[in-house]
Amino acid sequence: MVSKYSRGIVPAVLAIVLVAAVAHVASSSPGGMGGPMGHRGFHGMHGGMDVLGVPLPLLLKTANLTDAQKQQIHTIFETRRASRKAEFEQLKTAKEAIAAKLTSTGPVAASDLSSSVATMTQVHDQMMNEQIQDAIAIRNVLTPAQLTQISATKAKLDSIHAEMKALWAQSGSTTNSTPTE
Repeated sequence: MVSKYSRGIVPAVLAIVLVAAVAHVASSSPGGMGGPMGHRGFHGMHGGMDVLGVPLPLLLKTANLTDAQKQQIHTIFETRRASRKAEFEQLKTAKEAIAAKLTSTGPVAASDLSSSVATMTQVHDQMMNEQIQDAIAIRNVLTPAQLTQISATKAKLDSIHAEMKALWAQSGSTTNSTPTE
């Protein structure tokens, strides 16, 4: 027999866990860290624009851009700003619709969420295509020497990331193992 206390507490705990999970998914937007990185210059571009696996602003900082190049890159991102804001609003609306259905008291099936999921997929695809177009436009602004510098920086960052991943894997395997004495 289940007590009245457990009949009230279990659904409440499940609802809290579900809301936390939805919040986590909603905060992991393509904008990284929950949204765009900023609103000025190329630092505010597309939530980091990490089509290279590394945020492009980080790579561009090592390229020693001229003022003219900075202005060209700024213009590339400002041109896309209005559509990017609308895309983030579409994602937010779709995520809120999913959260509302998942936290409702009625039954929910995957088909109830398919419209919102399809919207999110379409917007993500559109944003990725726009990021690729913008990355190509930015690449066309850079000199061969700057491209070489960016390539070297990316290689260093990739190496550091691989080292970090190896350390995490190593620390995970040592904590799961049983010490022998």
